[in-house]
Amino acid sequence: MSIQTILQNRYADIEVEWVRYLNNPFDPERAHDLRVMIRTLRGLIKFLKRRLTPATYTTIDTNLSQAANLFGDLRELDVLIEETGTYAYAHPDKKADYQGLLKILRDNRQHEMAQTLTEGTQATLKKDLESVQQQLTQLKFTQTTAWHQYIVKELNRRNHKLVALFEKLDFKDYPEVHHVRKRSKTLRYASTYFADFAPNKANKSAKLAKDIQDDTGTITDAHVNYMRLRKLADQLSKNADKQLLRKIADDQLKKFE
Repeated sequence: MSIQTILQNRYADIEVEWVRYLNNPFDPERAHDLRVMIRTLRGLIKFLKRRLTPATYTTIDTNLSQAANLFGDLRELDVLIEETGTYAYAHPDKKADYQGLLKILRDNRQHEMAQTLTEGTQATLKKDLESVQQQLTQLKFTQTTAWHQYIVKELNRRNHKLVALFEKLDFKDYPEVHHVRKRSKTLRYASTYFADFAPNKANKSAKLAKDIQDDTGTITDAHVNYMRLRKLADQLSKNADKQLLRKIADDQLKKFE
């Protein structure tokens, strides 16, 4: 399978997930899977950056980033609802108004979901994706391009860089942990979808990337959830709701330890 075909197939995956989201925007997995497909294609483009013109790379990368961000707030609320539900299950308390808090979160989700479905947002998403598709269609990778050599070389380069960053990583330095996690995702996407060009190297790279992504993911997710929960607590009017949400936020800190 050619590089162009792989990229076009990933773009097709985005279109499928977009329709699935429109069919059932109430399911948290639909927004999540749509964002994952967008990030997957973006990761592959980052991996191929050295074989793209600066203009082409910037256009595709920027439009994919904008497309994913359209669903960012909705995804944040889905995560908060899940974390709140998990905490409520683990800490049953008749006096705690979990039900009221979850209603607030679900009402906010309903509002944010409606925002993603407006004509304006859908038109913006369509424009972003059409721009990406146009650039993908115009890509000219010649058959003489030594893709095996490029993929192996790039996997090696990114492997070594990722390991070096991870070995000296201060897990209390959230921005750097987040940076390492993003690099591991890019390596994992490339190792998965470009595996046929370098099967032996790709398999090893995929495992390395997954291990580092998992290790850094727990910390970055907990940090983001903590910040989201604290921010939402500050926006609530009832003091009891504020205190409950802050307790749930503080519980995230245990994952840092």
